[in-house]
Amino acid sequence: MIKSGCSAMVVFLVLVLIIGSTPHSVRAADGPNDEERPIRLYATARTAPLGVISSFGSLLINGRQAAGQRTIWGGELLQAPAGKTVHISFDSIGRVTLARGAMARFAASDEASGDIGVATLIGAATLQRRRVLIASVIDGDLNLELEPEAGAYIRACGSAFTAAPGSRFHLKVSEGRATIDTEVGEVSLEQQPAQRTYVLRPVGIGANISVRTRATRQIQIQVTDENDRPVPDLPIVFALGGQGLGSLGSGATTGATITVNTNAQGIASAAFTAGDTAGSTTVTATVEGTRFSWTGNISVEKAKGFWTTQNTLIVAGIAAGAGVAIGIAATNDEERDPIVAIPPPVVRP
Repeated sequence: MIKSGCSAMVVFLVLVLIIGSTPHSVRAADGPNDEERPIRLYATARTAPLGVISSFGSLLINGRQAAGQRTIWGGELLQAPAGKTVHISFDSIGRVTLARGAMARFAASDEASGDIGVATLIGAATLQRRRVLIASVIDGDLNLELEPEAGAYIRACGSAFTAAPGSRFHLKVSEGRATIDTEVGEVSLEQQPAQRTYVLRPVGIGANISVRTRATRQIQIQVTDENDRPVPDLPIVFALGGQGLGSLGSGATTGATITVNTNAQGIASAAFTAGDTAGSTTVTATVEGTRFSWTGNISVEKAKGFWTTQNTLIVAGIAAGAGVAIGIAATNDEERDPIVAIPPPVVRP
């Protein structure tokens, strides 16, 4: 009986495991009386890097300095050094050169392409997948040479450009405008709807910001639309005009450039921490992918210690006054008559 009971228990546990491991459909209902509907989840991921960077000098990746050959995975904010060039090789896409302090982000996607010809007559279409480079250029110059089977989609200053496979062209972003010079292939400007207008204003500060060395100053920019309404969840790129005077952000996000989204009040905040060197630089806040920006000046001044000229005179005056008082007390002590002991009276009979 004991063996039979154990065998029955084992069979029961096996059945429970089989039933529990059988996949079930995930369903959702809008209400208790609504019919259940299945939810299908799809996820894809690319584990390969997007490209390899070669730089003649240090460049900025997400606001941090980097040098030599680097691997990028997509989405990083890249900034070329002033007067230097950065070369990027994208697998199965082509080559990009950044110059004149260019700032840009890159990503890639696959799109279907092919010849729907004779194959359509037999009920099937011959489709292929081709790689498309997606770029968001904020400033500077960009040269792009595409592989014969790769295309590109580029956004800059509110404009969008589509490059045919195998194209080679030069993109220039300056003073809030983007221009294209095509050498080979075809690059077309997409018809864009009326671009939304943004207004950037500093909060609590003017265009001139002053900060002491090794001190931190908060920079806040509010973004509103054409109707003066705050615009939330908008990416704002803060960038310093020069390096060496300080950094933006805090913790792991410290660098010369950072990207911050606006909050519910349309405000984006960036902390500027000054270094040990005095000087001046600029800080620019730009609505990413548009021509709307704000530029301010940052002046870093040497921190004044306690022993300034004014404090030295004050302390010297206090010390001199104390010395005079001590001298007067000592003089008075010297001019006083010495204390003479008086002998006890003598009683005579």
